[in-house]
Amino acid sequence: MLDAALRLFLERGYAATTIPAIADAAGVAVSTIYWAFGSKREIVGEIREAWFAQAQTGERMREVLATDDPGARLEAYARFMGNQWAVGAEALTIHQDAMHADPEVAADIAIVLEGRAKSLRAVVEPLGPYLREPLTVDTAHDLLLALSILELYRELRGRGWSDDAYQAWLGGVLREQLLGRTPTDADGIVKAERV
Repeated sequence: MLDAALRLFLERGYAATTIPAIADAAGVAVSTIYWAFGSKREIVGEIREAWFAQAQTGERMREVLATDDPGARLEAYARFMGNQWAVGAEALTIHQDAMHADPEVAADIAIVLEGRAKSLRAVVEPLGPYLREPLTVDTAHDLLLALSILELYRELRGRGWSDDAYQAWLGGVLREQLLGRTPTDADGIVKAERV
């Protein structure tokens, strides 16, 4: 049922996809869809949960937070974000479409994004002593969020960058912007080329 909903949301858009259409595509009764999900809004939430499970979001974030070396931590975070965006491409397309069509979905996603921002602060808090002048943990957190937005990932992928190139670029630019450049960082930034 979830696969049928995902396919229809991608093909027709959130607003044009009805519960009866999802039921028909899944080969079940309309009442089954309502029983399993309750509403299209809930289906979007289930798509998000399936994305997080497939991307192993919790496990991968724990790996980032367990990395003590500041530069390695930011590189691990870059790999985490690259995986999130690569695995979640379809879910993200549906979420963005649904946000424009349904204020309740938009409110749900606003809560998710606020939670994301708070949880990602844990990535930068231990970096406080290593941040380049005049950054604070607050401004480092702002930069981390700004540099790892979906739009940047999509722009670079659309211009022919591979996921590996994106991750190398993000890791290098985060090191440069948050920690300051060292001679060894230059190679990592140069290698983030289109593939």
